[in-house]
Amino acid sequence: TYIHTPGSPIVENRSDAIKAMGLQNSDIFNSIGSLSEFEKLSAQEIEHGREGMFVILSDVYLDSPSVLDKIERMLAGYSEFSPLPIFVFMGNFTSKPEGAKATSSYFDDLTDVICKFPNVAKEGRFVFVPGPNDPGIAGVLPRGPIPNFVTSSLRSRVKHAILASNPCRMRFFTKEIVFFRDDLVGKMRRHCLLEPREEEEEMEMEGDNGDRKASEGMDASPSSGTRRLSRHAIKTVLDQGHLSPLPLSASPVYWQYDHALRLYPFPDALIVGDRVDQYYENYEECDAINPGPFSNGFNFVVYRPIGEILRKSQTKSDVEFSQIE
Repeated sequence: TYIHTPGSPIVENRSDAIKAMGLQNSDIFNSIGSLSEFEKLSAQEIEHGREGMFVILSDVYLDSPSVLDKIERMLAGYSEFSPLPIFVFMGNFTSKPEGAKATSSYFDDLTDVICKFPNVAKEGRFVFVPGPNDPGIAGVLPRGPIPNFVTSSLRSRVKHAILASNPCRMRFFTKEIVFFRDDLVGKMRRHCLLEPREEEEEMEMEGDNGDRKASEGMDASPSSGTRRLSRHAIKTVLDQGHLSPLPLSASPVYWQYDHALRLYPFPDALIVGDRVDQYYENYEECDAINPGPFSNGFNFVVYRPIGEILRKSQTKSDVEFSQIE
């Protein structure tokens, strides 16, 4: 017996998977009890969803004064928004591994910056997703939040600061969004057997005709080689339905929490904080986005899950790559 042609599993988009599994079986949050509840949530989504916005940063080096300065300028720009966006900060939070005491002092500095804007500190939602080098139990997925004693000042002074796990999931009305901080492309490249080939038909991209801001930003920044590797990495994790489709020797996993890494059904959006250039792909109706390292160029992503209302109560997201000069 021998293998003739290896391949990935047959791809199912989110809507097809939910039809096959049933609504309740596919809801990892266990928050939608019936189809009627889902329809009510969809109606609220159409009415209020366009107000929602996520501002996403990755590799936020709090030990860098220039990074804190750019964060202050960013918060000043959003401080008058109503409602305020949800700010998602993904690690690493220091430029090199630091002890808990030093990292705590850097989070104190960030807290001082946020508190310069009382409305943001009181009403703003901040989500912190740890990176591979941040304090806590590292080297295994999923990993828990940054320890409370590191962020005690932040949690006491910023009312809606959420210390999340990595990965973490959010529900925005009917939309499911997964946030994952990992050096995904580099890890995949180190452990691949064959160099990925460029096959345009593999990825179903939206925005090639310039109808999305994301496509313009993506075409301008990454090299074709980086973009090709990013495509294959995203396609691999989505096809496999798992955020870490690697041998345990390469990427250890807590078996009792393995379900937190699964991607079946596909989420509506997969936000991967990777160290490569920014990218956006739409693969089988799933938005795959990398905000890029904030510490290198001060780039970030603005993501609106409900950017546009289409016919028959369908929606379309909006992705905008931004930079602080």
